[in-house]
Amino acid sequence: MPKKILLVDDDPGVHVVIVPILSKAGYDVVSAKNGEQALHLALNERPDLIILDVIMPGIKGRDLCKKIKAYDVLKDIAVIFLTAKDSEDDIKAELEAGAVTHLTKPVNPTNLITTVEKIIGK
Repeated sequence: MPKKILLVDDDPGVHVVIVPILSKAGYDVVSAKNGEQALHLALNERPDLIILDVIMPGIKGRDLCKKIKAYDVLKDIAVIFLTAKDSEDDIKAELEAGAVTHLTKPVNPTNLITTVEKIIGK
């Protein structure tokens, strides 16, 4: 059974690029365009990993990460932030919100897959 990844980003272009990369690497990818939809999918789908943008309408990425970590059934799901915001303060805030790492947009496909494999395996 393939590992499941929840990709959360309000930019459809990100989904068009990232979903095929992850799918080709053998992962099952579920997509959400906002924090509310992502929380619903996380609770119902129980992904192995969540890849999350910071700036989104409604629930912002860091707040969503904190909400996810507050649920007993979701708290152990690894979160990677994939965002253009890459200052030291931004990355520190992401890690403090509960993320395991940060990737900067646009992401190198090889770097994305390597990072995902390190965190959840193949």
